[in-house]
Amino acid sequence: MGGGHVSRPDFGMPQPDPTYPLTEFYLLLQRALDAAGCFALPALYAALQAPARHIYLDEARDYLTLSPTAAEGSTRLLAEGSLQLLYSTLHVQPDGTPAALLLTEECTRTTVAVQLLPPFVWEDPLPPLPDTPAALTLQLTGQDVLLADTDPAALGRRLVHTAAGKRWLHHPRADTFLAEKVAVLQRVYRR
Repeated sequence: MGGGHVSRPDFGMPQPDPTYPLTEFYLLLQRALDAAGCFALPALYAALQAPARHIYLDEARDYLTLSPTAAEGSTRLLAEGSLQLLYSTLHVQPDGTPAALLLTEECTRTTVAVQLLPPFVWEDPLPPLPDTPAALTLQLTGQDVLLADTDPAALGRRLVHTAAGKRWLHHPRADTFLAEKVAVLQRVYRR
């Protein structure tokens, strides 16, 4: 099935800055995605540790915890899975800084933003994520830096085919979970 999926061209859009430390990893991931045609997604567990009082939805977001693994009191919202890729687009800031790889799912055309996290201490804030229905981070490791030089194809396969190091930032199912929990809390703590 590989080879049929391509990056969507962004004519007239800013090009990625080759000197930015994460650019080579974004481009490597995009090539691997285009070859594989799919992307492993982590599980999604949610927990709400809200105060024992009336709260509003916006405030409740501060008490929401999302995790790729089960924890006490958490609810599984999504099992590990795979996104079938229609195309990918590298979202680049006007200065050339890559912000995220946008993956568009084949059947639903839903877009998921994937933001790479560096394997080292990062002083500057990462560029803001584009507005997408779902977003996750992919934590790079020191081993990934070595593989990028010695075996980039193996690194691409690992990043694409495993859920390791991936964590949801937001997802529509988490929004639904939060809205339902807040509605219950608002009924319990009516004013």
